[in-house]
Formats: sequence, structure tokens, C-alpha cells
Amino acid sequence: MSIGQRLGGLVGDWKGTNVLHVPWMPEPLKRSDSKAVVRSKMNGQFLSIEYTWSYEGELQEGMLILGSDPQSDAVQAVWTDSWHSKDALMLCNGSFTPEGGISVLGQYAVPEHPDWGWRTDVLQSSNGFRYVMFNITPEGAEQIAVETDFARI
Repeated sequence: MSIGQRLGGLVGDWKGTNVLHVPWMPEPLKRSDSKAVVRSKMNGQFLSIEYTWSYEGELQEGMLILGSDPQSDAVQAVWTDSWHSKDALMLCNGSFTPEGGISVLGQYAVPEHPDWGWRTDVLQSSNGFRYVMFNITPEGAEQIAVETDFARI
């Protein structure tokens, strides 16, 4: 099945609360309003999730483009975010989850250190979807970085 067949029910407009986890700061959780638009692209072969959130009053934007191989169920993604990744595009690979969502993994460079991992999960529910991102140390330890629960507008 294509990504559109699996996640096509997410197409539309959404709102939620973005929670940024920054444990190294005095206030480790930063909450902001978030909106998302999910669109079907190229006759359902791809989905785009474009979202907004804010950090210290400044609007931020992000985008995740998803595709899949119908034969293997492998999922590919391209992700960027104006605060997290600035001018970089992250290529990610992963799969569908047994619950009907997706989980993809990419990497990003940390100067003078090994690359870190970045996992993104999109989890469907009966009344919305959950968008969750995790930082992964070079040793493999995961820590939640961002979570947003979206409800349809």
C-alpha cells in the first residue's frame, strides 16, 4: 500500500500544542500553539505535513515529506525545521508501525563529535494524530525532543 492509502485519513487541517523538551534549560518544557496541514501529493504517492509552532514568541516552521515502497513497506522521508535543523534537509528511512503510523530515522552532524540520530514518529488515533521526535545519542540513548498531539480543525 502507498503512504496515501495508509495515512490518507490525515489529509486536512489540524491544531495542537507543541511541547519542546529542552532539559538543559531552567524551564525544560516549552509549550506553544501548533498548526499542521497534511496534504496528499502526486495522486497519493506522497504526503506532506507542514507545521508551525513558536519558540520564545518567534514563529517556527517545519515540513515532513513522506513516501513508501508498496512492495516492501519501507518508508522514506525528508524533514526540515526552521529551529531544529535551519538550512539542512534530513533524509530519513523507516517503516510503518503495527498500529498504522510511521517511524523514520535520520542523522545530523554535531561538530567534533559522532553524528546523532533523530527519530520521527507519526501515530494515528481515532480523533487525531501524534507527532513525536526523539534525539538519539551516538551511544543509542533516546530522549524525547518534541511532541505534539493534533486534533482536526
